[in-house]
Amino acid sequence: MDNDKHASCDGVVECTALVLAEGYAELEGRLTLFGILDEIRPTGESGTSFVVYAKFEGCEHAAGGERRARILITDEDGEILEESPEFSVWLSGEEGPATIVAEFDLPGELGGEEGILWVEAELDDETLAQTAIPLRERYNV
Repeated sequence: MDNDKHASCDGVVECTALVLAEGYAELEGRLTLFGILDEIRPTGESGTSFVVYAKFEGCEHAAGGERRARILITDEDGEILEESPEFSVWLSGEEGPATIVAEFDLPGELGGEEGILWVEAELDDETLAQTAIPLRERYNV
């Protein structure tokens, strides 16, 4: 077996979870997401609020130290609609993941549009994960 392959992985870091939810709660250091979203239905003039949870994990060769993470929300054309502030995350090999939760309030004018929004998790300005979420018009009965 060639051990050089493992040593030359250059310290891979991955985004192992990228989840949208209606909200979250944190109690005694434990995070609970509630209302996991598979589509966004704008609520009219007041806009739409949701959170994005991202979890970053490094292999055993990942260099420790501070890294910068953020979440971007873009439209189908790649135009940034919203972005989170930058978060400091610390990774040191396989020692525990780094997680962030970003809150978003999309403007109400998206309410009449249907399409796809892209949610991207970036670490040090590199997109590590991306997911598409449908934007659907809310029907009133």
